Amino acid sequence: MKKALSVAIALSMVGLVPAWSTGASAVTLPSSIANLSASQIATLSLASAKAKGTCTNVSSGSAVGFTFGSTTNSGATQAQQLIRFNKYTGEALLIKGVVYVKLSATVINLEFSKPYPQYANKWISITAASKDYRAIATGLLFSSMITQVRPRGTLTKSGIVTLDGVKVIAIGGSANAELGPSAGKQTMFVEAAAPYLPVALDAAGRSQGVPTNLTVTFSNWGKSFSYAVPTHVVPISSTTLP
Repeated sequence: MKKALSVAIALSMVGLVPAWSTGASAVTLPSSIANLSASQIATLSLASAKAKGTCTNVSSGSAVGFTFGSTTNSGATQAQQLIRFNKYTGEALLIKGVVYVKLSATVINLEFSKPYPQYANKWISITAASKDYRAIATGLLFSSMITQVRPRGTLTKSGIVTLDGVKVIAIGGSANAELGPSAGKQTMFVEAAAPYLPVALDAAGRSQGVPTNLTVTFSNWGKSFSYAVPTHVVPISSTTLP
């Protein structure tokens, strides 16, 4: 279900590899990041994020003719995403490797280019064997979501600025294709104080050929998420959805 849902994240130095570049289990934080390079700051921030292992990200965006957004609780093995496409909604859960989706009639119509009212607002299960699985599952679990955050290419950094009352350093680069927009720019905002977690990101580029802007904010680092499998679920293989 790529159309609607995908619209709706190693530092190496010769002779020196800082402790915070070695993985989530070994994050030794410096007292300041002001003198680090843009690449070093991005790597440190993402190492701190991976050490937390979970978070909530809230996205909002726009393209020609529509707006979209989502709120995603990304855990290590479970995730929930509430989806908004214009005024229409949907929900996705990922539990023990199975995706469960419940979409409004309009979102189903947008996805499949024809109406399937019999499946509106009903839970549908999608396993990894389905061709639709990857498009929905990507970005839900924390391990997948965090790969979308770092900008690509040569990175630049700002001085310390204030974003929504938080002192941050902006790390700029090319749009990360894993996030969605391509051929554009992406900025990652890193908190200027320890543990230097990502605060937000902005991206602008093209998604499925359409000029698209996207903003994402992060919170609830390290919070535990747990969800129950929905009742009255229909396997997608048992539906007439293409």
